[in-house]
Amino acid sequence: MNAPHRCAAERSAGFTLLEVLIGTTLLAIMMLLLTSSLRIGAESWDAGEDRMARASRMFIVANFLRSHIASLLPVGGTVRNGQPQPAFQGDSGELAYVAPLPEQVEAGGLYRFRLYLAEEGEHRDLRVNISPYVTGPQQNEPPTALDDLPLLENIKGLRLSYLGPSGPARHYNPIQQQPMQWTDEWHNNQLPALIRIDIEPEGESPWPSLYIAIRTLMLR
Repeated sequence: MNAPHRCAAERSAGFTLLEVLIGTTLLAIMMLLLTSSLRIGAESWDAGEDRMARASRMFIVANFLRSHIASLLPVGGTVRNGQPQPAFQGDSGELAYVAPLPEQVEAGGLYRFRLYLAEEGEHRDLRVNISPYVTGPQQNEPPTALDDLPLLENIKGLRLSYLGPSGPARHYNPIQQQPMQWTDEWHNNQLPALIRIDIEPEGESPWPSLYIAIRTLMLR
């Protein structure tokens, strides 16, 4: 084989430096695109899981509040000076009511529940305080709380509102047509027609307003 034919064969059997550089560059671009796609996919997955966790948390909290507060009972008590204590009391930041324990807890009797915001370091948590329901002259001191449970952590805002008659008597009769209005305080022996709870967790959009109708009124 002469020299020109041997050089042509050697060139056809390998790659030039330029071809190697072009191939390496294309491979690097493909790897970069693949890595970016994987990162975007992982971030989208994490964001989806975070949205699902937030939605699940909102559903659990809202379902508990709706079902348990709706089961409150129109029973009052007496405080230490003998004055009657309303069965239900509330303002824009907390509310107190009497009800049995949730169905998941196998225990009888009535308890007084207090839903309120508690300062926890730099954050505020929505908590539920549970104490025995005590009434009558034997109630000389406030009962000791059985438990104080965190319901929702890191709360930016909480607002409670109550729907009741606009007249001075504040006596609600669901059968009669009465003008109603929302108020931020309820210290009355009658129960409100509706309770509205607005919650805004930190770093999230405000949750949809939660409206609770008390079953005792609905059955009248």
